[in-house]
Amino acid sequence: MSQQAKQLWATLVQAGVVEGQTPELPKLDSPWFVKLLLAFSGWLAAIFLLGFVSLGIQFLMESSTASFITGSVMIVGAFSILRMPKNEFFEHLALAVSLAGQALIVMAIFDISTNSESMIWILISLLQIMLVIIMPNFIHRVFSSFFATYALFMSLTFIGMPYLFSSIVLFLVAWIWLNEFRYPRQIKKIQAIGYGLVLALIQIKGADYFGYGILVWQADHLQIELWGQPWVDEVLAGSVALYVVWQLLLRHGQTILSRHSVIVLLGTFFIAIVSLEAPGITVGMVIILLGFAGSNRMLLSLGIMSLIFYISSYYYLLDATLLAKSQTLFIIGLVVLIVRWLVLSFNPSEKATENG
Repeated sequence: MSQQAKQLWATLVQAGVVEGQTPELPKLDSPWFVKLLLAFSGWLAAIFLLGFVSLGIQFLMESSTASFITGSVMIVGAFSILRMPKNEFFEHLALAVSLAGQALIVMAIFDISTNSESMIWILISLLQIMLVIIMPNFIHRVFSSFFATYALFMSLTFIGMPYLFSSIVLFLVAWIWLNEFRYPRQIKKIQAIGYGLVLALIQIKGADYFGYGILVWQADHLQIELWGQPWVDEVLAGSVALYVVWQLLLRHGQTILSRHSVIVLLGTFFIAIVSLEAPGITVGMVIILLGFAGSNRMLLSLGIMSLIFYISSYYYLLDATLLAKSQTLFIIGLVVLIVRWLVLSFNPSEKATENG
């Protein structure tokens, strides 16, 4: 606060108009279009910078050691930029430089680790986890969380267990967003990790529709047997949905054996059962539930968009007839409406409001 503002506040205190210590002025935030322009400028500057660097040191593409060292230096430089006072231009410039440095390190990892594909992706995931911890930037943590999750998914795919991973990620997503306020000092870091996991989860579940052939090709190419079936993943996703509903019921003071809790849990169970034929619907509903419970509009929007995407993708698949898919979606919608009617009919708070 300026000296003039402090003198004005002291005058108001003496006059009895206000009281207390001198308040801190709120930090002025740039309008969204200014942020967008600065972000575009940062990425444009980074592209030109990286273009000139790549033209001058083409030998990096031939030497894994040089690629690793240069990539590490670029990441350290991005870290130093992010330590500076907050500025949208420098933040996006640092993000672009960091992503380019990570690309060089990943190229070096692929050149060095030629024997085990799963080990390559594990090393990439460890790199991203390290960046999540040390990088002091929200957007960078979102990117790193996304890439770390996807790298772990690829490692499990080469091992032969791709159908288990999305359920594991869904459980981590549920735990993070149910406990985001438990650690207030780390809330920004937790939210960044949560958003990265949600985006990766949506992409991984999309692979059930568009990447299934790739998974089968990898299984044949590596001569390994895929563990389990896609329905195993949906059963585990339904278990996570029951866990989320149970935690929310406890949060709102409902006992597990109360009539209201039993109806809600049974309704969630039946929704999970009828969703076995339509992969991803349970995941979308869990994300929506977490966003609604936490009053998180961004998370709620991601859940709605993912649910629409999964329903549309399932409807236009060629694995089943339109009549069979329409019947499945009709049953799912009917079960959801019945559960909603039962919850509203036996909700004690609603009845108390009507009687009052």
